[in-house]
Amino acid sequence: MSIGAVPVTLLTGFLGSGKTTLLNRLLHRPELADSAVIINEFGAVAVDHLLVEHVSEHLRVLRNGCLCCTVRGDLLDTLKDLNERMEQGQIAPFSRVIIETTGLADPTPVLQTFMTDAALRDRFALRQVLTLVDAVNGDATLSRHQEAQRQVALAQRLLISKAELATPVALVELQTGLRQLNPLAGITVLAQGALDPSLLETLLMGASLLETSIRGPAEDELFTAPHWSVQHGQGTQLEGMPSHRSGQIVTHCLQFTQPLPQQPLANWLELLATLRGEKLLRIKGVVQLVEHPQQPTVVHGVQQLMHPFIQLPEWPDADRCSRLVIIGEGIGYEEIVRTFERYVGVPVPRFQPAHSSERQRQTSPQRLSS
Repeated sequence: MSIGAVPVTLLTGFLGSGKTTLLNRLLHRPELADSAVIINEFGAVAVDHLLVEHVSEHLRVLRNGCLCCTVRGDLLDTLKDLNERMEQGQIAPFSRVIIETTGLADPTPVLQTFMTDAALRDRFALRQVLTLVDAVNGDATLSRHQEAQRQVALAQRLLISKAELATPVALVELQTGLRQLNPLAGITVLAQGALDPSLLETLLMGASLLETSIRGPAEDELFTAPHWSVQHGQGTQLEGMPSHRSGQIVTHCLQFTQPLPQQPLANWLELLATLRGEKLLRIKGVVQLVEHPQQPTVVHGVQQLMHPFIQLPEWPDADRCSRLVIIGEGIGYEEIVRTFERYVGVPVPRFQPAHSSERQRQTSPQRLSS
């Protein structure tokens, strides 16, 4: 990623989650005047009354200076076209890009595009994935649609819309389910008719996918226990976390008190990415390495792509435990443990289901090859 690369935010969410409403509000904000917003079609977002200039069939300039364009061909072509127009002086420079995905879209290919296309990485840096979830229909949508589960699992921040239409109990249950599916994401409940100030700050100052720490308000409560594993829709559950997801989205959180060896850990991550690439939605962690015990090391990967380890300057507090969070489809906990212990050579504290409930497995998770 180039230092001067334009930061990109991916805005996703299932049909009816409120992406268009949110975009309409964002396009009115003066703070985002130097932004380029990529949408699916002009008809869905009310921009005609904000229109200042028709640059092309696919590109329009709004009154506040924001660029609004539709996807032409594929996303890669659209981004390259924007960059070329900016470099040639045809449009004003923009400081960030916000991309709206279709409601049925799996965001994984978009993430892969940013991570694997070297030329694109020099110009644009994917900073964050924001996923909208409908407070009224979100739980049912997640139960029925694997795409919606992936949208949630890959998010850095979850935005709950239409909260005023849901009961307090339903809202709490939805947030509990979302934390099961993605313990790494922060959750913001959007107030009716208003933009959360922290959301604007996220868009303006959002941290990189690689720079964010695994420890934050959304995750702290999940690491009070040394170890846990959740399979959504079937399998072992934590007490108080009812099984209510369909499919085989699983979340495994591992914690270690002893430092981990760097190369064996890298070998295990590559094994996981190679054998379970398409099913490995996300893996992230902050670990203490034997070779760098004084510095926390960030581990991050999406599907087949594992990023090089990044050493942070210092630990945020006295807690130097290594933590790994693995979110995937059909990747069993015991397979994670078995291969980790074999390749890394460090014992994994076994998850104790003494206080959990067991449900009959509808399908068996795929096994990792050893």
